[in-house]
Amino acid sequence: MKKIAVECGLDVAEVDDVLSGERYGEDVRADELQAAQLGIHGVPYFVVGGKYGLSGAQPSEILKQAITDALNEENFSGMTCGADGCHFDG
Repeated sequence: MKKIAVECGLDVAEVDDVLSGERYGEDVRADELQAAQLGIHGVPYFVVGGKYGLSGAQPSEILKQAITDALNEENFSGMTCGADGCHFDG
């Protein structure tokens, strides 16, 4: 893991510090708790809009539809979605 992190450009001292300590431990445990509460047992798993769950690798069209559905339910005015993604208008 350290080798990959350093190859990706992360600072070796920073990597050592994170891997040997608990810097992100609380955040990881909070994510694990949320996943358990949502019934997530594997990865990848996508949570969209706090209520849609998509398990496993999904085609981009499925992810786009889930995001569009969540945005439509929230009634985000001034947002449009197209081939290049979703954007606020103005």
